[in-house]
Amino acid sequence: MLAAEFITKPRIKQGKMSTVLTGDSDLDDTLLLLRGLIAHNILLFVLQDKRWKVDYGLDLKRSMLAVPYRAKDSPSGQSEFSHPDVAITLTCLSYYYGGLTDNQLEIAFRALLKTDNPTLEYEKWWKHMSCLEDADLKHLNAVNLEDSRQWTERILPMFRYNKAVIDFYLASVVFPLEAKEFEYKLSSSGWDLAEKKTHPTTGFSGTNDNKYLLPLSITQHDTQQHTNASVLSYLLQPGINDYISIKQQNDTRLGTIDLLTLLANSKFRNPEPIRVLLDVGAQVLELNNEQVASTWLKLVPSAHVKAAVYFNEDDVLTVLTREGVKEPVLISAFAERLDDCFVYLDEAHTRGTDLKLPQICRAAVTLGPNLTKDRLVQGQLVFSGDSWFLPLLASLYI
Repeated sequence: MLAAEFITKPRIKQGKMSTVLTGDSDLDDTLLLLRGLIAHNILLFVLQDKRWKVDYGLDLKRSMLAVPYRAKDSPSGQSEFSHPDVAITLTCLSYYYGGLTDNQLEIAFRALLKTDNPTLEYEKWWKHMSCLEDADLKHLNAVNLEDSRQWTERILPMFRYNKAVIDFYLASVVFPLEAKEFEYKLSSSGWDLAEKKTHPTTGFSGTNDNKYLLPLSITQHDTQQHTNASVLSYLLQPGINDYISIKQQNDTRLGTIDLLTLLANSKFRNPEPIRVLLDVGAQVLELNNEQVASTWLKLVPSAHVKAAVYFNEDDVLTVLTREGVKEPVLISAFAERLDDCFVYLDEAHTRGTDLKLPQICRAAVTLGPNLTKDRLVQGQLVFSGDSWFLPLLASLYI
């Protein structure tokens, strides 16, 4: 009764707690774990308020732990569960519901063979099998990892949902790599920046459009008040920058291929060709980043440009050559030869991207509905020396 009360009630007297915790480390750890999951409603929260593949699930591209989902089968881009017990519980449920993949099960078996007593551990796995399973696989020496037919037709269907196998995979592979524990927890949020301190936190912002939305404890000091006007006057300066409308006569915008053709063939009032496309106005919709880079290369003679630079689906800055070779820019031969490349930055990457472009470089910047000066200025790369911008005015009827 005392153990049940200890596990289920959030508040318990110190005397009863000392009675339940006997000093046996394994038993005490189990009781404390159950108390955390049940008495403090973590298990209730996980099972009642969270749905697998809707509110949480796996995104193996960035983590082996469960991550939040923003919609069905749509992992959230960067967020993760901050509560460790919730993260661990949801991770276990994700593997229980989804089972192990072919590769994960193979990793589990190879990790099993490296243990001190693989036969004993395999017997624990077999205890979770039903009596109708193949009896000839009851012993570990009957399992042949090199037999693809045995693996596909018998081992994988039998063991992928086996709880003992999943627990072994979690304990030996997932949690040792992903669930690290540190002596001190170092975390912060936006509220920590706004907290009043003896030595205030200082920062820098290149724009001041949102200064009226800052918390009351933060004040923006405009040390160079003339910069806003300077930026605008530079963008509108005739002879250096030019603009065209990509709106067609029927009030529709140009397609992506037509836009790239326009950039490839037009020199406007400046002979320097356009080598950079900054899609700040989000006008490139029909093609993905790699398709834009490939199409742009096909529209320009090979003597002028050798490759194209873009962000791939994993947010890695990638270079695509005319031969179809794709590799990260940092390890490519074009890392210091961007003057031989096109550069395309989609709307999501026009802010926060730093590229060392050649001194003489010309860029096209797309504009669109609801585009603020703040986003436009932040989205433009800073060019040194002789440089030009060509803003492309998008249709306002989109």
